[in-house]
Amino acid sequence: MQALSRFNAMPAVSRRLARGVLRAAFHARPSPSQRSHQHLPDGLRQATTPVEGNTNRSETLSNLDVLGSIPAPPSAVEATYIDGFLLNNGIRVHDGVILLNNEVFQWRPALKGGPEESKAKTRGMLELVEEAWGLLDVVYPKPELLILGTGAKTLMVSPKIRTRISELGIRLDVMSTHSAAAQYNLLATERGGSQIAAAMLVGGFGK
Repeated sequence: MQALSRFNAMPAVSRRLARGVLRAAFHARPSPSQRSHQHLPDGLRQATTPVEGNTNRSETLSNLDVLGSIPAPPSAVEATYIDGFLLNNGIRVHDGVILLNNEVFQWRPALKGGPEESKAKTRGMLELVEEAWGLLDVVYPKPELLILGTGAKTLMVSPKIRTRISELGIRLDVMSTHSAAAQYNLLATERGGSQIAAAMLVGGFGK
């Protein structure tokens, strides 16, 4: 898997751990050179222009571009949907995403209609399983900031999540998924994709 190439400098045991975690939960975005002759991973496909009037599509984020003269990172988000994302490179992801080091990984720590969403609706708080942060455990160097998109609205996050991210030496910023995508685009363009990461649930989560 292409994204694992960045871990080649890690000790052998850590590399095996990284491969196990990533294979189990994540799929990397193919590079442009690979995309022409490889099948896209499960959950990824070449984006098509949505049908006019499609209510599944949220406001596009290109309208919020305030750094138009600076090239956007490959992992920039063009639009958010209730069930996924349209990336700046034209790929549509039907799932949550982690954007890290200019790579895009599918992320599914909570399902629509699952217990996490039920708790979010009744308590206004997001709780996720420990394994949701496995990618951040193995990546090096770690980002300075993680922008967490909590779905249709901004939710409080459990103390366990805040402690987990803090122990990794990463600052956490929490907001709705649409706002998180816009914030990621701005900061990753301004400061670089290696310093800024985002973990975003689908836009319809908690709606």
